Amino acid sequence: MDVDPLTLTALSAAVAAVTAVAAWYLARVRMPRPPVGVYTGGDIAVLCVGVVVAPLLYTALPGAAVSAVFGLVLCLAVQFTLAPLLAATRLRAAPWSWATALAGTAATALAALTGHPGAARAGSDLLIAVAVVGVANLWTQSGLRSTHAAALAAALTCYDLVATTLTDTTGRFFEQVRDRPFAPMLALTGGPHPVAVGLGDLLLLVLFPLVAAKAYGRAAAWCAALTGLLVTSAVSACFALGLLSTGFPLLTALGPLIVVQHLFRRRRAGGERTTAQWREGRPLPPPAASGAARQPA
Repeated sequence: MDVDPLTLTALSAAVAAVTAVAAWYLARVRMPRPPVGVYTGGDIAVLCVGVVVAPLLYTALPGAAVSAVFGLVLCLAVQFTLAPLLAATRLRAAPWSWATALAGTAATALAALTGHPGAARAGSDLLIAVAVVGVANLWTQSGLRSTHAAALAAALTCYDLVATTLTDTTGRFFEQVRDRPFAPMLALTGGPHPVAVGLGDLLLLVLFPLVAAKAYGRAAAWCAALTGLLVTSAVSACFALGLLSTGFPLLTALGPLIVVQHLFRRRRAGGERTTAQWREGRPLPPPAASGAARQPA
């Protein structure tokens, strides 16, 4: 399979751009906290079950129905992402955010129905990028901890390996949504072998730097963002060199690195900041003292 190296480079640049916008959003926009309390291990378990079950349900639906479901989800995600951003302006946030989300969704669907796949793909990519920025910020600002993000990455890594390599679940789902509007992937090209990154992969690439920034500070966020970019670029380079020719489960490389970073930061810092401590600008908690250091002289 011949892949244009420039397109692969553009994919890495797109991932970096979405991560940068999400970081800017985190620093400048405060999202309203949903009335569901803080995240717990049970919430992460439910989320993982949903990720595993959803593709199995989608493969039982017609392709048009799957596109409609994803279109609705993206429209809602874009609306709640734009609403806090527009609230800082003189515009009435709710009507304008709904109008923008509905217009973007309708334009993408219209482009697909009228036989303009490039425009439909561009519209889907823009909606997905905005939705990922919003979802990653919502989870981060709602109290998702680095421990939870690492657990989610570990669980999704195992699932990605099974669904992509050991079974044909991902392949069947990809065939169902390929070249359809609102497909859950950031795709720069179409066809049977698109240059794309899956929605779940992109969400983890963007989410962990935000969680690291809240929990451990700017240096941890930069390390997490650069690690994700290096993994994406390395996989792209393997495709450009012909070492890979089929879909690669990105999380099998990214997930373990997220877990390692979390364990390193937790051990070094001794703890992580809560959302309230991060908002107040409190410094990181001091490292836990060793048993020998606590002994009296």
